[in-house]
Amino acid sequence: MQSTECDVDEFIKSPENPQGTARAHGGNLHQASKQYSIDIKKILDFSSNVNPLGPSSAAKRAAKRSLSFIGRYPDPEMADLRKAIARYFGIKSEQVICGPGITGLLHLIPRVFRSRKVLVPMPSFTEYVFAAESAGSEVVCLPLREQDGFRMDPVEISFAFKGVDLAFLCNPNDPTGQLVTKTEMIEIMQYAHDNNVRLVVDEAFMDYLAEESIVKEAVQAAGIICLRSFAKFFGMPGFRIGYAVSDEVTIASLRNGQEPWSVNIPAEHAAIAALGDWGHIKRTRRMIEKERDRLLSELRLLPGVETLPGAANFILVKFVSADTHTIREKLGLRSMLVQDCSSFPGLDSRYIRIAVRTRKENTRLIKALREMMIK
Repeated sequence: MQSTECDVDEFIKSPENPQGTARAHGGNLHQASKQYSIDIKKILDFSSNVNPLGPSSAAKRAAKRSLSFIGRYPDPEMADLRKAIARYFGIKSEQVICGPGITGLLHLIPRVFRSRKVLVPMPSFTEYVFAAESAGSEVVCLPLREQDGFRMDPVEISFAFKGVDLAFLCNPNDPTGQLVTKTEMIEIMQYAHDNNVRLVVDEAFMDYLAEESIVKEAVQAAGIICLRSFAKFFGMPGFRIGYAVSDEVTIASLRNGQEPWSVNIPAEHAAIAALGDWGHIKRTRRMIEKERDRLLSELRLLPGVETLPGAANFILVKFVSADTHTIREKLGLRSMLVQDCSSFPGLDSRYIRIAVRTRKENTRLIKALREMMIK
């Protein structure tokens, strides 16, 4: 059995990242535009895991119409949006809280519940560490093993729950793309209940495979919080809007601790419209599934490249022998960005994360990589 007792500050340091955890977020187009002297509009961003089709036309129209209301304060209750989310899942609006992206809710949760020890698997979304530490919590790391494909094993997680009072799990996990099935997650939920652990399941990418979501289970189990986003699947990161689903007591506690007017009017109107645009939802799922499989197959043909079979809209790639810094620089000069994963604790400079984009864009990336690696 793998030991989960480790010093988080020691674990998160590496030769590439000697100071420890950095905020590992993709999509810094402004920095890339300056670094490579490229027009920001011409950059193909494979570092950001956002729907390449962008937001639905219905969402854009709703946001545009809502501009006539910007002279008013937003609804502090966000009642219409919470009702729309509740209809989308078949739950109650009292079981929903909305906020300024998943990140805003991540920071709210340990602060409201005054968590002492917080479990964070590594590698995973780095903001969990910052959210816990900013609330004064101690972070306990759960190292995920490379030889196991960075899989989150329910039994090992159950052992890791001992002595902590809150845990963050990302499913599918970012940046590895690994999925904990719904059956396994329900097992983990039971372990959390048995150990009095408040479990936060970040489902930012679960819209791509809705059947594996635990939203309906979360509202029926005390202390289970499910996080969702309008940034990734719905393609609206600029609006900074996310939500959490849980039992009514948990949601009431979070709302009491939340800052007022957390979501602006255009964001709320766009989100409501996006939830009702089933044509865009179905097109996105079909396109991502098809292009992810194709991109995965093409990457596996490159020499010295290993891939993980991710379940979301991105692929974790390991370059066994190539210098990834040189690869990233050459791609940047060709107006293409990929995510350097050395800042994710548990990974190093051999890894990059590639978002799935359109067929034409994916073909362009593969062509560039092939030219660099096959001489």
